[in-house]
Amino acid sequence: MIKMTIIIPMTEKKLQKIKLKYLKRNIEIHQEHQELLLLYQNYINNIIELFDYLKLPQNKLMPAIVFDILVEIGYFSSKNSFDSDQVNFKELTIKPGISVVSGAGVCRNIACFYEDIFKTFYDYPITACFLDKFGNNDNDTKIYGNHMINLVIHNDIVYGFDIMNHCLFKVIERNKLKGIDINYNLIYKPYGDLLIRLATTLEQKQNFIQEIEIKQLLFEIASRHTPLSSDDYNDQINKANEFIMARKAIFQSFMMHNRELTDEIKRKMLSLK
Repeated sequence: MIKMTIIIPMTEKKLQKIKLKYLKRNIEIHQEHQELLLLYQNYINNIIELFDYLKLPQNKLMPAIVFDILVEIGYFSSKNSFDSDQVNFKELTIKPGISVVSGAGVCRNIACFYEDIFKTFYDYPITACFLDKFGNNDNDTKIYGNHMINLVIHNDIVYGFDIMNHCLFKVIERNKLKGIDINYNLIYKPYGDLLIRLATTLEQKQNFIQEIEIKQLLFEIASRHTPLSSDDYNDQINKANEFIMARKAIFQSFMMHNRELTDEIKRKMLSLK
């Protein structure tokens, strides 16, 4: 006999219950860790100034790849070391990006860290939750998604950029993405976004719904265009590496200048209960 899997849709009552619990805990976390959150925001401001100073190309794919490389080699982490494979690490749920500064993290930490920086430069939604076929696809996963990536625009076409796995996705149909140079597919899951950033007021709820609609419209439009080839993407990676190597002294100076700040952020993260 074939076992059927039934996915129960999210009800408004269940959503409200999750929202209230989420908001109550977020308020508590914010009150408990105001100093850490301020230190993190100061560091984010420093990185924003760095990227502004670098005058990266208006092509938004290049800054994303440069950022990816810098995160991977530890330029933005305490002790200049970042581990994306570490299973057990400290996390502040209201600001997942802080974990990257302390030296470890998974997809949501990296994607939110990227958004905290680049929302200053970009005016469209740049994080999105997806269902990753390689993950643990239980019932909740199928509803909410199990992977988070960023969105980038290159030559007016939206792409999914997976900093965790260093790969670029083309949109092949509404809400479905496919790896450009790897056999890897993702399905967009709006409820995943909702769990990361739950609406608290009617206005915020409307803004969230509008953001979801924007993402889906971007995907639909992108599916009609010819995307980058694998060779084109690899060419962008080579240019990003060249860009970083030519400015190695700037990045090293940035690390040294911010070492005390990143070490303090890590110390506070490690002290979390």
